[in-house]
Amino acid sequence: MRLLLHLRAAGPAEDGPGAGLARYVEHLIARGWRSDLPGGADTAYSFSNLFPPGEVLPGETRRLLVASPNPELVRALARQLRHERNPLRVHGMAFRVERHETFAVRIDRAGLRMVTATPILLRVSSSAGRGLVHWEPSLGEEAFVAALNRDLVRRFNRYYGSRLDEGLRVIESGTLLRATRSGRAPSGYWEFGIGRLAVPARRVLAFGVDAGFGERVRQGFGFVNLAKNET
Repeated sequence: MRLLLHLRAAGPAEDGPGAGLARYVEHLIARGWRSDLPGGADTAYSFSNLFPPGEVLPGETRRLLVASPNPELVRALARQLRHERNPLRVHGMAFRVERHETFAVRIDRAGLRMVTATPILLRVSSSAGRGLVHWEPSLGEEAFVAALNRDLVRRFNRYYGSRLDEGLRVIESGTLLRATRSGRAPSGYWEFGIGRLAVPARRVLAFGVDAGFGERVRQGFGFVNLAKNET
């Protein structure tokens, strides 16, 4: 389930302690979600960058998406936003929430395409036998897709306490759109092709769409969207 925040730039603000998208989302969760509720201790979530991108002037609007495989967590954040007075401070600007809405992404057909809105950081088995290394283009796209599928199933099993086979194919294909770096670690923006999915694989994909793909999703990595159909 997803929470869409409609933001308006209120004016310049210093990016001091507690500023940034990750800190803001953490703040909302800490204020709005009780860990003594069923499932409350597991706060799997992901979030986008502000969009549309580009320089922001006071008075302009931007949007932010926060997602979680736990609908109750998203509903709790929506309730918190009704009372939230602290602005989001990022990129030297303070943003106020004007309104918000919740919705679900449907994974119910074959032939879907997905694109990353933030870069994916993922480790794969080293071709030189040195254990796990962060994926980089020289390792090949298929190695990335295989590792991503295993990672999605492992995280799904851990979250739900299930035992799905880690060899389950969820993502059919992947194309690297742009290689990036996150500190010293290579990362990248991707487009993924989704084939016809059996029910278990569809559940794993629905989980990943909201929980994020790859590592460090709570820091803003691995947020994915369904690609719009070209007309």
